[in-house]
Formats: sequence, C-alpha cells, structure tokens
Amino acid sequence: MAGAMRRGSIALMAAMLALPFAEAFARTPPREGGRAGTLVAAAGPRLPDAPQELLPAPLPATSLASPRGACLAAARRAERVHGLPQGLLVAVALSESGLHAHALSIGGRAQYPEDLSTARRLLAQVPARHSVMAGCVQVNARVHARGSDWPLDPVRSTDWAGGLLRRWYVETGTWVEAIRRWHGGSSASAQRVVCRVRAKLEVTAPGSALLQGQACRHGETIEARRNGAALLEVAEMQDASN
Repeated sequence: MAGAMRRGSIALMAAMLALPFAEAFARTPPREGGRAGTLVAAAGPRLPDAPQELLPAPLPATSLASPRGACLAAARRAERVHGLPQGLLVAVALSESGLHAHALSIGGRAQYPEDLSTARRLLAQVPARHSVMAGCVQVNARVHARGSDWPLDPVRSTDWAGGLLRRWYVETGTWVEAIRRWHGGSSASAQRVVCRVRAKLEVTAPGSALLQGQACRHGETIEARRNGAALLEVAEMQDASN
C-alpha cells in the first residue's frame, strides 16, 4: 500500500510538472502594481530560457483581411489566457509592431505587408546574414523561429509572448523586470523599451499604475502615447470589421 501511494504521489507530481508553465499560473491573475502575491514569492530561481516549450500547436493557415485588428484581438486573448494585466500585451505589441500581424524588420528596416502570403515570401527570402524580427510581437526569427514562419500567426506569437511574460513575472516578481527581460538588451536600451511600453499602456489601460515610477523622457512619452493612440484606433476599427 505504501509503495502504491508513493508511486501515485510521484505520478501526480510528474503530471503537474508536465503542465505548460504559463497554463499552471494562468488561473491566478496577478495583482496590478507590480509585486508578486504569495504564489509568486514562492517561485524558485530563473529557469533556462526555452521559449519553444511555450509555443502552442500550429493553427490552420489563414489569410488575414486586417492584420492590425487580428494582432489586437490575439493580444487581448493572450492576456486573458495567461493572466496578464489588462492592456499589457497590447501595449507590448503596439511598441513592437504597431499592432501589425505581418510586420517585419529585416536588417533594421521595417516593412508592413498587408497580406500573409507576401509576408511569408519576404520572410523566406531574407538572406541568412540579416537579422529579422517578425509578426505582431516581433519575434526574433533567427533565434526562435529558424526555418519557420509561425511568428506571422498572431495567435501563436502572442500566446508565446504571453507565456514568457507571465513566467518572467513569476521569476522576478515585477512586470517591469519581465519587460526588461523581454527586451534582453543592455540596461539603457531595456529602460527605453520599458518607457515605450509604459506610454502605450497609458493608452491601452488608462489609469494603470503598473509601470509607474520609471525615469522616462517626457517628450518621448508624449509622442509614443500619441502614436499608440492612433494605431490602437485603427486596430480597433479593423477588429470590429472582422
């Protein structure tokens, strides 16, 4: 009996560990304000970055009539699925791609194809020596999607991003640090990203104090907020027409 109970306990633990990390914490929405709750405080050290583990299963290929509306809808869905603060992933997508499901940055040059087939063709043609960021949340295609065009699927890419942000929040205890880790660059460039996302969050979640207290340039914040408001309006119009 004791042996059976031990085997049962081991099996249960293995099943729990097999759950996708983001799914395990999606049932406990975080408190707004940046600090972790009891569950978060009990988290262990940073896990090795293996974002492919959070990549959802492929979806049927579709040709999106409105790439901005599709990006917006997907980002809002991922916020709900992963228990992110309202407006946070939409703000990230605004900062990264201007809420455009097909956005490409090839060697630092931005392109916004209106149809999926064109975006896929351009992505496939990028020379190996060039860097390329792709899709709604600008996935590094050379690192996380080599030989694949999944970043151009807004549902898959935002689901992936939502899982990473949630995991990094669990590990660090603050959404500010989760955004810094999302950027992955130098301290100065990461701070600029935090400031851009904060400005967009003022549009996507007015009144949110989530990223307050950051040293951001006033003029750049105003411009980022104005640009974010215009692009969000376009995306909401496209989303409503889908």
